[in-house]
Parts: sequence; C-alpha cells; structure tokens
Amino acid sequence: MKEEIRRTLFYIRYAMGNFANTIAYQVFGNRIQFYYVDILGLNAAVAGIIWTIYGIWNAVNDPLMGQISDRTRSPMGRRVPYVLFGAIPLGLSFFFLWTPPGRNPAVLAAYFFMMLFIFDGIYSLTWVAYTSLFPEIATTVKERVNLSAAREVLAVFALLLSYILAPILAETVGYVWMGAIMGTLVATGYLISIIGVRERPLAEEESTVGLLQSLKIVLSNVPFRWFLVANMAKEYIWLVLGATLPFWRKYALGILGPTEVFGMRMNPGDAEAILLGLPILLTAPSLLLWRPIVPRLGYRRAWILASFVFIPGLLIMTFANNFYLGLLGTVLAAPGLAGSMIMPFPVLSEIVDYDAARHGYRREGIFFGMNAGIIKLAFSAQGVLFAAVMSAAGYIAGSDIQPASAVWGIRFLIGITPIIACLIIAYCMYRYPLGRTRVVREELVPSSD
Repeated sequence: MKEEIRRTLFYIRYAMGNFANTIAYQVFGNRIQFYYVDILGLNAAVAGIIWTIYGIWNAVNDPLMGQISDRTRSPMGRRVPYVLFGAIPLGLSFFFLWTPPGRNPAVLAAYFFMMLFIFDGIYSLTWVAYTSLFPEIATTVKERVNLSAAREVLAVFALLLSYILAPILAETVGYVWMGAIMGTLVATGYLISIIGVRERPLAEEESTVGLLQSLKIVLSNVPFRWFLVANMAKEYIWLVLGATLPFWRKYALGILGPTEVFGMRMNPGDAEAILLGLPILLTAPSLLLWRPIVPRLGYRRAWILASFVFIPGLLIMTFANNFYLGLLGTVLAAPGLAGSMIMPFPVLSEIVDYDAARHGYRREGIFFGMNAGIIKLAFSAQGVLFAAVMSAAGYIAGSDIQPASAVWGIRFLIGITPIIACLIIAYCMYRYPLGRTRVVREELVPSSD
C-alpha cells in the first residue's frame, strides 16, 4: 500500500509538467490569434502566413530537440537538465507573447513572428525532454494508462484555468497580467515535475546513432507513420476548437455583450468560460471511464471508439445559435475530449518499445520530438484553413457585426473540420498494425539481429 501511494504521488508530481504544458499550449492556442487579430487588428491573412511558417519550422525544430536530448550525457541524465533549466525562460517567453510594442501593422506582425519563434524554441526543448521521460517512468500497459490518466486529470485542471480563468483575466486585468500569471504557473509546474525523477543508466552504444540515421529509422517505422497522421488530426481538433471558440461564441452564438445565462447576468468572457468550463469538468470523470476501457479494448480500438464519440457534440456545435445549444454541444464532446487526451502517449510508448525490440536500444527523444514536430503541422493546417475560410467568408477584422457568410465560415471551422479529423483518426487507427491478435506483415516482426 505504501509503495502504491508513493508511486501515485510520483505520478502526480511528474504530471505537473503536463499541467504546465497544457496551460502554455491551450492559452496560447485559444487566445493568441483572437488577441492579435480581433483585439490588436493584425490582418487575418498575415496571421495565417506567420502561423504557417511557424508550423513548418516546428516540423524541423522538435525532432532536432529530441535528438539533442537523446545524445545528451550529464550527471542529471538526458532529459532532466532541459526541464530544470528551461522552465523559467519558458514562463518568461510566454509572458512576452502578450506585450507587443504598439499596434503599427508592420511592427505588430514582426513582433508576433519573433516571439512565436523565441517561445517555441524554448517550449520545444523543454516539452520534448519532459515527454521523453514517459516510457521510462511507466513501463507496462497498466502503468502507462494510469500515468496517462494522472497527466490528463491534471490537464483538466489546467484546461479549466486556460478556458475559464484566462478569458476572465484577459477581460478584467488585461492580457499582459494574464500572461504574467499564466507564465508563472507554467514555470512552476515544470519545476515540480522533475522532483524525484531519476533516469536509467545508458549503454555506451546508445550514443552512436546520428540525426539522419535516427530520422530514417523513425520514418520507416510503419506503426509510427499511422500514429503520426492520427495524432496530427487529434491535435488539429484541439487547435481549431480552441482558436475558433471566441469567434464562435461572439458571432455564431451571438454573445457580444452582457447576457443572461441560467438567470444570471454575465459578461461575454464569463459565458465563454461556462461553455467550455462545464465540459472540461466532465472530462475528469470521463477519463476515469476510459481508464478500464483502454486496457480491455486495446489502444487501437479504444482510440477509434473515442473518435466516433466526438461527432454528435461537434454536429450540435456546428448549428448552435444560442448559448444553451452551444453548451449542449460542448458537453457532449467531453467523452471524446477525454479519449483523445488519454490515448497518444501510451500508443507512442508502445511504438518506442517496438522500435527498441527491433534495433536494440531506445530513442524516446527522436520519436517524441518527431511526433511533436510533425503534429505541429496541424498549426499550419489550422492557420491556412483559418485564413482561407475567414477571408473567403468575408470576415471583417475588428467589427462586431459580421456577414452571414462569415458566421457560417466560423461554424464550418468549429464543427465540420473537426468531424473530418475524427474520421481520419478512426481510419488511421484501423490501419495501425500494433495491438492486433495477429500481425502478418513481415516488416512488423522485430528482427533477430
């Protein structure tokens, strides 16, 4: 019993890194486009171009950071130093995202571009090092599901802060103070996450594989390729829901000013907080429901099921035209949100184990780095779609009145495109070759040499 309690507390401490990451990632994804485009007046097409370049850079940046951590040798290990010394700079760079020097269009675009890359460089090195510890901390299916559940339960609390506290802070004390408070939580969470973490000793030969060879091996891994597409689609769902939510609340649901909700008078930020706050609260018990389901069904079938569970809520969100229908849609999306949260890390850990069985040594950093980089192409997809749809639909930046075409463009972004992404996930996991009772493809059998 004491060992079980000790292990649970260790999981919770480690999971604080995901708490920190969720705040950084979700507040950034949820508010940054709205802040620069709708509040500061940055042209939506310019924002889309910057976002696209940023996403492409991430496809290079994150695998490089993973390889760096794989090849690092220090008394503290390969990953821990980057989390320890990256936490505070990451919190500071998050803060500076919200402090542009004025609203001159050229200066605003340049500052946005510069801070995106500074923030992301520190974020990538810290996040990839942190996540690469996961397969080493949890080595069995049960441990990985339990650790993933612990990470995502804390992520639920972080989501509440991201989608409830952050909008309230932004509207009451301003975006600069919001950035300072959230940046402090980011730095603190990462520092707590490495308390008690001890990395395993490494065999000398594990340092001999170069970046190009590692990339070749990783990209030739069949299960990893199917996983990448599925995880990129999952990431797109989170990105588009977060980035489009303020526009959806304001224009599709018609909540532009104070409104009455459940008999109470609320400002738009409070109404938006409820729209996602209640579903996020429901995500925590939903995670506990998925916990016994995943080992029983296996990673593959469980993720397929989670993708289909998403769709009814997304359909309602597409056509919702008032607060109550919007809330129904987001609440029905909660089980799908929970399923998408708990699945990726156990699946990726299974792939790392499979690779290690074939090649004789472990390269968590390059796998987690490649995953982080490639799925951030979802940023590009979301940025391109956002810019294209909003521009084609006639969205008017800075205006409280939008044409009907712009409103339907917002509905398309928040409802239809995530449904398409859900179907992509289901297809990829249907083709995913691990976790089946029989594996007949020759290249999936670990080599004996």
